[in-house]
Amino acid sequence: MRKIFALPEVWAHRGARSAAPENTMAAARAALAQGAHGWELDVHLTLDGEVVVTHDHGLRRVTDIASRPGMPSRRHHVVNRLTLDQIRSLDAGSWFARRDPFGTVAGGEVDAGQLAAFVGETIPSLAEALVWTQGSGLAVNVEIKDMLGGDDAGLVYAVAGLIRAARLDGRVLVSSFRQKSLELFRELCPEVPVGLLLDEKALAASTQGIVARLRSLEAVAVHPSLKGLFPGRIASFAEAGFETNVYTVNREEDMLWLAHEGAAGIITDFPARAKAVLEACKQEEK
Repeated sequence: MRKIFALPEVWAHRGARSAAPENTMAAARAALAQGAHGWELDVHLTLDGEVVVTHDHGLRRVTDIASRPGMPSRRHHVVNRLTLDQIRSLDAGSWFARRDPFGTVAGGEVDAGQLAAFVGETIPSLAEALVWTQGSGLAVNVEIKDMLGGDDAGLVYAVAGLIRAARLDGRVLVSSFRQKSLELFRELCPEVPVGLLLDEKALAASTQGIVARLRSLEAVAVHPSLKGLFPGRIASFAEAGFETNVYTVNREEDMLWLAHEGAAGIITDFPARAKAVLEACKQEEK
């Protein structure tokens, strides 16, 4: 009998965003229903210093702000130019049926009843997301975004306070592409593990150089883009003492490859698909 390798954990990217509007509580619930280990979410800071769960600096892609009367001019359609109340008043769910970003509506994987429920879905606060996570049993990966010239330190301070208050008992991981944000977070919350995000360009650096960055952060994990990874690199990170959680992994062949490469986690828009592929892989190895 061949040795069975450990399968990667499945993280739902912005929630299960192939099944529900990204970074909403509907996407979080879909991640839970699809059997994900945890969900990944993104955070920004509002004009009045509140932390909200959304990926983009701008709000036009995933809300109805462009057609909402009473909102400020287009150049203010960004998170840090609006208050929490203004952002929470936006519809962050109706766009999903219209754009069908993963073809799951056309393919019948998301039915009319689900689409109707997405209408009026709001952008959650991080506090709301963490409270839900605590009760769900899921883990959560909080990605601290770059504020693009805004109050990066303020965002880190606010995130640190909310995570400490949530008492998630080892079920939270903080990640960022922005090393300075992770350095500050480590000062504020040394008990919470962090992972360094790397895009394809950053992965062009030597493994030795990346490991040095990870060690300077006292990180537990590296979160590289699937693009730019080459065979054996995950093993090199593991040898240096770091787990590897790879984004964004949607193709079955990539899921299988990463399982054999020894990835600790895969971050995917299709958690149920990933779970099925990895379980089949496990059965084949027996």
